[in-house]
Amino acid sequence: MDVAQSLEDILEELVSVQKQVNKLKTASVSGQTLRRSIKELHKRWLPIGGVLESSSVVDQGQLREVSEAWLALVKLAGNASPKKHYKSLLKDIVSKTEVGLLHRFIKGSAIQTVGDALRRLVQPVSDPALLGYLEESIRCAETNCVRASVVLAWCAVAHVLHRKLTSLGLATLNSEFGKMKADKGLMFRGFSKDYSFSTDLDVQEAADAHLILLCRFLMYLDDTQYKHLKSALDLRNGCGHPTGYQPDPIKLQAYYADIAQLVLLNPKFT
Repeated sequence: MDVAQSLEDILEELVSVQKQVNKLKTASVSGQTLRRSIKELHKRWLPIGGVLESSSVVDQGQLREVSEAWLALVKLAGNASPKKHYKSLLKDIVSKTEVGLLHRFIKGSAIQTVGDALRRLVQPVSDPALLGYLEESIRCAETNCVRASVVLAWCAVAHVLHRKLTSLGLATLNSEFGKMKADKGLMFRGFSKDYSFSTDLDVQEAADAHLILLCRFLMYLDDTQYKHLKSALDLRNGCGHPTGYQPDPIKLQAYYADIAQLVLLNPKFT
């Protein structure tokens, strides 16, 4: 069953019924044809509601409210009943089905399929440590925890950055940070932080924004690559703090494509 299409079809017919009820000149709905069409629509709703009950992507409380409204509507259709009661129930079913069920089901279905797309993007990664972060991130995405997915995927990026930069040796790394601080170029003149690393763990305490800027300074990234990686970091930071922003599956896939190309699979970071 194509649940989304079936919901759209029922919604379309419900809206038609809604219009017919609104046009009635009488105070009650007594016509057999209209009442029969409501009962037929309810029969079509039942198997869809059954599928949605087993779905993890819709709000089950919202689903119960819609199902209860349907039962009340069918009960009304058993006899000639006040039009105002029909209008109230039809409005409730239409609005909650469209926003609370259909839209969420479509979005949730996209979430459930995004995992395969993300795995294809990082399939060439061979490092088990990276794959552990990425697989956990993808599983978060598949359960609609998109912000958690973004944050965990960045852990893989940070791991690669730390590994690459510490491979230079701490003395060299300290020296390169000093050179970047002294650089008066447009991209670097705003950097004023003093870093002096004595252990590899110290590098992990440095701000990611400063680490990726150093990668630009060292020419591991060009200007465009740096800007896109900075945007990926901005998304990670936006998802790592309590905000109302919730990236969708398309945004997540673009994020994965960027971090894979710019860092995870970039030969300059091997």
